[in-house]
Parts: sequence; C-alpha cells; structure tokens
Amino acid sequence: MSNSRPKSGDLLSSAALLVVDAQDCFIDTLSEKDAFLRRCAFAIDAAQTLGIRTLFTEQAPDKLGPTNKQLKERAAKSKVFSKRSFSALSAPGIETYLRDNEIYHVLVCGLETPICIYQTALQSLGEDIDATFLTDALGCRRPEDGEVAIEAIRQLDCQALPSETVFYSLLGSATHSRFRPFSKLVATYSNPRIPTAKILSEPANSGQTPSPSSSKETAKRSGKEPRHSKPEKPESTAKKRAEPPKKKAARKQVPPSDNADAKAVSRKHAPKKPAIKKTVRKRPARKSAKQ
Repeated sequence: MSNSRPKSGDLLSSAALLVVDAQDCFIDTLSEKDAFLRRCAFAIDAAQTLGIRTLFTEQAPDKLGPTNKQLKERAAKSKVFSKRSFSALSAPGIETYLRDNEIYHVLVCGLETPICIYQTALQSLGEDIDATFLTDALGCRRPEDGEVAIEAIRQLDCQALPSETVFYSLLGSATHSRFRPFSKLVATYSNPRIPTAKILSEPANSGQTPSPSSSKETAKRSGKEPRHSKPEKPESTAKKRAEPPKKKAARKQVPPSDNADAKAVSRKHAPKKPAIKKTVRKRPARKSAKQ
C-alpha cells in the first residue's frame, strides 16, 4: 500500500474495524463467552456511531459456519471476506479493498488471540498497515495464552489498547459531534444491570433520537407522562367540544285569534268557583192605620 498517510482530521474516514473470525464454532469454546460478545458488540456499535467501516473475516465459513448473527446484524453495510489463511489480511480481496478505499488504519478485534490475531499483527508490519488491537474485544480458549500473545504484539510495535481508549482518542475532544452519542453507548455497555443478552437482542443505536412511540412506551412503564407530550383527553369530552353548541328552541308565538280561543278553552275547562248565597232580609210588613 501507499506510504501516504491522512491528516489528523481524516482519521475516521481512513480507518476500519476488522472483526476477525467471530464465528459461533469458536465463540462457544471461550471460557468468557459473555464478556467477549459484549465487548465485541461494543466495538461494532462504537464504529457505527463514529462512522467507521466494519469488515468481517470468516475462517472456512462453508465448513465452520458464518459470523455470529447478533454481531453481524449490528454493522450496517459491512463487508465479509472468507479466508483459509490464519492472518485476516491474507483474505482474498481484502488488501485491494483497503487500498481502493484509502484505509490505512485497522482496529482489530475477534478470535483467536494467539493464532489469527497474532499473525494478523505480523502481516500488518509487512503490508505497511497501521493496526491497533482492541485488547478487551479479543478472545481465545485459554486466557493465559492470550495474555502472552498480546504482550508479543506490543513487542512488535503494534498498539494494543482497550477499545474505549482507542475510540475516545479518535474523537479527540468533547466538542466532536459524535461525543455525546458515544458517551451514552459507553454508559449502556458499562452498566452491569443490563445483561449482554438484552443488549444483543436490541437493534444497534447510533445515537439516534427515539421515536415518539418508544418514548410513550417507556413513560407507561415508568408511570410518568412524556415530558413534551400532552395528556390525552377523554373521548366523550373531545366529542362534546367538537360538536357545535345546540341553539335554544324559540318559543312559538300564538296568533291573537288562536290566543283568544286558547283563553276560552282554558276558561271552559277551568274549575267552577262555588256560588255565594246571598241572604235576603225580609222587611216587616207595614201596619195599616186605623181610623
């Protein structure tokens, strides 16, 4: 590859995450399988958050099977290279891909540290490719062998550092536009109360804003209303407000003739008042005058 190197501002575009042989047949032999899956998934999510390409290599996939499905699905638009050699950089087509896309720096994670990872380190020196090995995202059947291999990689003048150290170095400062989503990613993976199985079962989140439906669902679980959402009004109240107010029925005016008839009818059917008897006083008869 060319000896030209990108400027510091182009580090992200000139780097790629290389996931080596993360196949289930190898993962199942690990004594710390859960820890490997968690840290390898973190490296993939971090690369996606920072906009770094992700590449996979698979050792004889026709016989040993493909990359772990949960890890593979976390990387959008990834490239897969099949190989028979132990070094990942010897996979057919990978050198051409790196050269055509002007990738000069690979971040390496995967399996197994004393074999494929170590031989990848050896070849990176001969191919003039800068390689950084993510120590917390590497694995092997016997951890003691892995420690010896990592020390040997350091002796080759290759960088071997924890993944958080490497990705924070690529960000450079807290003013980077991807600093906040990356910090949230670190908090999620560092939380021991969140099981690895739960992290892997959920889709990768590259710092995107959650949809309103997911925020409502979270609010329901916590018993709180979403901060920016208004409480829903009852359906009956909404209908009442939607309907126009009813007008009061105007009193029907009765024409004068009809009014007179109505009064006559009311008098006819009105209860009769008891008659008052008049007492007539009889006057005494006048006596005739005697002569």
